Amino acid sequence: MKFNPRYFAIAALVAAAISGPVSAQAPAVTKLAPVVVEAPKAEVGPEKIAIPMQYVEIRNFQDERLGQVQDLGISLVNGRIVEVLVVSDNSLGGDQKIVAVPPLALLPDAINQVYRINISTQRFRTAAAVDLSKWVESGRSDRVAAAYRLFGQEVFFLEEGQPTSKTDSRPKVALGYVELSSRMLDLPITNMQDEKLGKVWSLTLDIPSGRILSVVVVSQGNFNIRNLVPAMALHFNPTRDGLVLNDTPAELQNEPRYIFTAAAYGQDAYSREEVYRGPRTSETLAQGSSYRDVDQTVRINREIRNTGIDCRGIEVGTLNDRVTLRGTVATAEDKRRIGESAIRVSRPELVDNQILVGEPAKKS
Repeated sequence: MKFNPRYFAIAALVAAAISGPVSAQAPAVTKLAPVVVEAPKAEVGPEKIAIPMQYVEIRNFQDERLGQVQDLGISLVNGRIVEVLVVSDNSLGGDQKIVAVPPLALLPDAINQVYRINISTQRFRTAAAVDLSKWVESGRSDRVAAAYRLFGQEVFFLEEGQPTSKTDSRPKVALGYVELSSRMLDLPITNMQDEKLGKVWSLTLDIPSGRILSVVVVSQGNFNIRNLVPAMALHFNPTRDGLVLNDTPAELQNEPRYIFTAAAYGQDAYSREEVYRGPRTSETLAQGSSYRDVDQTVRINREIRNTGIDCRGIEVGTLNDRVTLRGTVATAEDKRRIGESAIRVSRPELVDNQILVGEPAKKS
């Protein structure tokens, strides 16, 4: 079985993250191919840089096979993986279908190289089928919310017709347009002046945390330069057949680089993210002026200082309860601890940890 050589990049933060290839020209799925049980297992963990998504197996805690990953539903405006789309296993009886699973319901089992869901096969079979040929209708927030409740996950977004609450201790955000990750590949990117910047090459993801870490953009031209752009810095154009980034071509070239080497001569594919050396993104770190936003930023900074980590290069911004962390730290452990400090004040789905690991740039 052959696969597109472009893979979704893997990122492992607190838990393992998995993703894989999707053909850029693949049409909307209307008929499901049989699940290939003989396919080699994808590894759960940071060791593999890229693996085929359709090999990622889903089982429950009774070790019963539930299915395998087909695609992801993602929201750029929230920087989130909203749902993991799983093809049900044919051993469950009845017709195969696609089931939407909240990413936080997936627990990585690194020993057995599978994702686990704490659900019985009987309850899993009751999940509504998602029709990918009618994706715009399937992306409705009330349908997504029903899937969250089935798997025992908190609904973080506003449902259809639900008003925003100013008194809720955990304010919900609009879900925004949810797109299939497979349809993101090769989407053209322009800026506000309608200049062509490039196209989407891949995504870096942390599936169990439900986060889009960044969008990998291959620049316009023949050099195949790949840059990392925060998901929330991009938005769809009115016809949703392209993305818009508030960057000039020169500013895009100054974004962090994504270095990728394809598998060859018996060696696995390899990638690395360029060290963050300053405010490379043209998107200003947003800070709300409301009492809640200001208070949350102050409390997060206090929590970070209490860790004892050198946080002089760390920026924190809160806007409408959404928290963004930027800067550079010495180790992945420092990044993890700072992220956990922010989560203690906020909550996981509202914290976008863009901190990179490496040496900060020396001031000239």
